[in-house]
Order: sequence, then structure tokens, then C-alpha cells
Amino acid sequence: MIERPGLLLLLALLLLPAGVRYGRGVLFCEERSPAFSIAKADRIWVELGEGFPNPGVHQFIDGTTSGGVIEMALSGKNVSAIPSAVLNRPLRSGEFISLRVEDTEIVSINSGWMKASRRMVLRIPLQPQTMNSNDWLALPGIGPKLAERIETDRQKNGEFSSFSELLRVPGIGPGRLEAWSKYYLTDFESAK
Repeated sequence: MIERPGLLLLLALLLLPAGVRYGRGVLFCEERSPAFSIAKADRIWVELGEGFPNPGVHQFIDGTTSGGVIEMALSGKNVSAIPSAVLNRPLRSGEFISLRVEDTEIVSINSGWMKASRRMVLRIPLQPQTMNSNDWLALPGIGPKLAERIETDRQKNGEFSSFSELLRVPGIGPGRLEAWSKYYLTDFESAK
């Protein structure tokens, strides 16, 4: 076999640009974009449920209304059965929306709040007045009995108007409040 050094050199020169381009990320640990995006300040997270073609958590521009989301996701569907006050209400980060659709008409919209565990992952501040027993269980240090006491206290004494009002529940002290503070708004009025 006769060696052809010129041919091997030509082949190496042809492969060099591809090797530099594609090997750089592996060899030199080139930083790539993250696997998830971080929310921008003017964005909200809303979970779309039943009735939407792509259910799941989606990010929208702050100020987006229920009607705007429906128009984006289901253009052409008749919304005449839905009151305009419902369609024009701005959505809040952490809300959950589902629809009942019959043929080409949307006959009802149901809304509520995402599970607290999901809001915590997305760094959406929690509001005690929107939480149920299962939501309380998502917080560190809360078991079924304490979750039940919180719910009972809220039913008996009314909504918590400030973060510190959680102290009125037996079993919640300053240490627990400190541990939970990263999950809550300090001003509950802004969440209503």
C-alpha cells in the first residue's frame, strides 16, 4: 500500500473546521443555554387545563386577560356565552384556567389556583387565602394535623390579612414563619 501524505493532509484540513465548530462545546465545556427559562419581571405563569389544545403551564405577558388567552389558544371559538367581565379580567401569576367547549362554542370558564407545590417551583409567591389543606402540606414542616388547624382557623377567624397573622394558629411560631417567608408575598392585599 502506497501512502499518500498529501491526501491525508487534505482530508484533515477539510475536517478541521467541523471539528473546531462541534468539538469546542465538548472539549472546552462551552456554556449552552439552560434547559429552562427564567421568568421575566413582566411575565406571569398560568396553567391551562381542560379545553385547551396544549394544557400545561404557560408564560404570558402581565396584563393578559382570559379572553386574550382563549383567543391565542382557540381562535375561532365562539365566546358569546361568557360574560365580558370574565373575559376582560387580567390573569394573575399562579392561576389555573379550564374551559368547557361544546362544538365551536365555549360555554364556561373555570378558574382557580395552581397547586402550591407547582407555584413554589415556579417561584410564584403564595397567598394563604388561596391555599387549601393539600397546599399547606407542600410547605416544609407541615403535616396533616397542622394543615387542618390552619384551615379551621381561617374558617373560624377569617382570612389572613398579613403574613404575621399565621402566628395565631397553634403550632406556628416565628421559626416556621421565617422558614416559609421565601414562599409568600409580604403584602397579601396586592395578591387579591
